[in-house]
Amino acid sequence: MSVQDHNWDVLIFTQQWPVTTCYHWREENPDQECSLPQKKEFWTIHGIWPTKLHQMGPNFCNNSANFDPSKLNPIEDRLETFWPDLKGMDSTEWLWKHEWQKHGTCAMLVEELDNELKYFEQGLTWREEYIMSRILDASDIHPDSNNTVAAINNAIVKALGKNPSIHCLYDGKHGISYLSEIRICFSKSLELIDCDGIKQGDAVPVGVPGGTIITNCHIGSLVHYPSLVPPLQRKSHWKLPLVNVYKLLQFLMWFTL
Repeated sequence: MSVQDHNWDVLIFTQQWPVTTCYHWREENPDQECSLPQKKEFWTIHGIWPTKLHQMGPNFCNNSANFDPSKLNPIEDRLETFWPDLKGMDSTEWLWKHEWQKHGTCAMLVEELDNELKYFEQGLTWREEYIMSRILDASDIHPDSNNTVAAINNAIVKALGKNPSIHCLYDGKHGISYLSEIRICFSKSLELIDCDGIKQGDAVPVGVPGGTIITNCHIGSLVHYPSLVPPLQRKSHWKLPLVNVYKLLQFLMWFTL
């Protein structure tokens, strides 16, 4: 796609599961602080991303549309609740600035999103209308459970009537897939539509009996929907001290005599 081509087809509204986000950060850097929402079963907004079908982007569409935090004063309290930076309040304004400059300046193509306040307020509106914890709960999918990707997808399709995009983070050390983000899509007229044809990260359409699921999760494995950040695991594999190995060998030799 040409750098000058700022046109797009769909808006991807992404909600993230904070527990998984914090676990991922902590595993990458044990010293990384992470501020979980006080409420349980509380999905937060990651962003609204204008996207061209079958492509990534566009991004950073209008360098003259500078971020002005004062324009968000009327909704700042709600943004801090529903669209926070999980790294803490000190970096929340940085997150909003990043989302506006990278994605909001592209969303300005439509009148309903042509300024900061409209863009972020629309995210709050969709967050209130599409409460992901309730959508999953209606199909008996709760935190601290393991579910197939198909079950999660069916729960969302049952509630919304549209295909979402489901994203996992995979813990290779322990072989566990964690539910990370759920993305739903809207047209330029802000109508809910299928996410078919979007290209986001490593998510791909996977054929299953009865249809297609857009996901980066392993289709044949269970996905964990964690209720708490798992305890910090030792980075190195467990090994026996050399002296204990020697004692163990002595014991086995004696035992097999």
